[in-house]
Amino acid sequence: MLALDSADILNIGIDSEFQRQGHGTALLNHLIEELKKRSIREILLEVRAGNKPAIQFYKKQGFKEISIRKNYYTKNSKNQSQREDGIIMSIQIPSTKN
Repeated sequence: MLALDSADILNIGIDSEFQRQGHGTALLNHLIEELKKRSIREILLEVRAGNKPAIQFYKKQGFKEISIRKNYYTKNSKNQSQREDGIIMSIQIPSTKN
């Protein structure tokens, strides 16, 4: 989702059969290249605090944790009182000079 000079990743996923084969990195790199062409300077996303593999993936790609949304997600649809934090992450995109 684009907004001025930033973009939010709302959802990204790789089928479990194809994970850990570089497809996520390739997809994210392609997205960054396309966003550069649109003069996007920052990408933001949010991930559940308990989703450690996703957090590690994004950190490896250069994303930094910038904020926490306390008790943002419901952990269990049967027990709405069990909550989980959301971690907001961002990455700065260097401009392309032509």
